[in-house]
Amino acid sequence: MLKCNFKSITTSKFGNTADENEDNLLTPSNADETLLRFAISDGATETSFSKEWSDLLVTYYKDNSFEQDHFGSTLDKASKSWQSIATAIELPWYAQQKAEIGAFAAFLGVTINREEFIFNSVAIGDCTLFQVRGNELMLSFPMLKAEEFGNTPHLLSSNSKYQNGVETQLKYYKGEILPDDTIILATDAIAAWVLKRTEKGDKPWNSLQCLLSFEDYKTDFQNWLNNKRQESEIKNDDVTLIVINFQ
Repeated sequence: MLKCNFKSITTSKFGNTADENEDNLLTPSNADETLLRFAISDGATETSFSKEWSDLLVTYYKDNSFEQDHFGSTLDKASKSWQSIATAIELPWYAQQKAEIGAFAAFLGVTINREEFIFNSVAIGDCTLFQVRGNELMLSFPMLKAEEFGNTPHLLSSNSKYQNGVETQLKYYKGEILPDDTIILATDAIAAWVLKRTEKGDKPWNSLQCLLSFEDYKTDFQNWLNNKRQESEIKNDDVTLIVINFQ
């Protein structure tokens, strides 16, 4: 049975409060279970209630199927939950019009089977999974190159009008895990940085591992991130990161 430990952090863009962070994440409450589910979601800033939508997506990943044949049903349930939240708040007419369009979010989920040494992942948008083995990047999913982050990704919508064909936009990957592997889940800003540094011959996952090893790692990570933002190495956006180590 694979042993695993993980660290996670989510933080808002510089200048925003924690409540304005539109990213959300899911981590298991018990790392000793055979199946472990992790997820991250990045709500689109320009849409209404995107924080609530990204939260619903990671929450639904915990107990619902994201497989292609069942995803429509899962998305429909999540959309109805979002509608309940959005309609429960009285809004001025212009905000109501915006809310009627719905919310959009990128999503990445991974289920780890510690007994079978495998993982299954599902993604839509530019949240990215990295797998490191022997201090080398062996997998980047679904984004492959740093330049891809300049494109407009497919996103999950809370509005049924924009859900047609969404099952065909989902991407799936099944992989093997070995002891000493590391899997990293990252939203777009930090994921783009990882690929940029990797393409220049660096091993940026070592910096992330080091930062998250500190006792007060959230403060250390925040200071490091703000420095990278000031140096224009990482764009000023909400950042969510999960680092999973296996033994």
